[in-house]
Amino acid sequence: MTNAPTLAGEQPPTLTEWADQRLRQAILRGEFGPGDALVISTLAEQMGLSATPLREALRNLASDGLVVLQSHGKARVAQVDLQEANEIYELRLMLEPVALERSVRNGDAAYRDRVEAAWQTLTAQRVASPSDHANFHRTLLSTCDSAWLLKMATMLADRAGLMITVGLPSRPDDYDAAAAHRTLKDLAVAGDGVAASKELRRHLSGTLAALHLIAGSSASKKKETSS
Repeated sequence: MTNAPTLAGEQPPTLTEWADQRLRQAILRGEFGPGDALVISTLAEQMGLSATPLREALRNLASDGLVVLQSHGKARVAQVDLQEANEIYELRLMLEPVALERSVRNGDAAYRDRVEAAWQTLTAQRVASPSDHANFHRTLLSTCDSAWLLKMATMLADRAGLMITVGLPSRPDDYDAAAAHRTLKDLAVAGDGVAASKELRRHLSGTLAALHLIAGSSASKKKETSS
């Protein structure tokens, strides 16, 4: 990193929660990149905290898959494992389009209203927050009539969301959340489950390709630096 992240902010009830929020935001905004070291002694000085709440915060972030804990009071921002990404997206491409087709087929006026509301939140900014992005996709699947299919699709989507957060912390200047998701929204609201399912397959395949491009480029740069 070229610039130190901004880690100040209004404190929530506990120091651990505050440290968790500040570090989580710094990772999600890309101020810490994949593979960047998180040294407790350095963070403690920057944030004006003791080591204990920072250790607890890093454990929380590790349980969410955002960081990897190491020995001697160190951690690193998680990196994308392309093999895992391939496996997860292989399953997502099998399950999620089916769940979406069934969800759209069962969707009523209330479902369409929820999709529209999630869309409005998603597109309030050019690049949506991870939570708004996840909520939009969850809403699309929300009326799937198979509890197990919905559970498995949601679990895989959540794990993929972490990969996207870590692997794609920033987007190209021409990226637009509205443009990337408009067709999915329109087809779901129109009640065309078959076409929505096909569009979701295209959407997921594009995301996996972007992860490969960014992660592969990052790996090449690190190899050149170390050689």
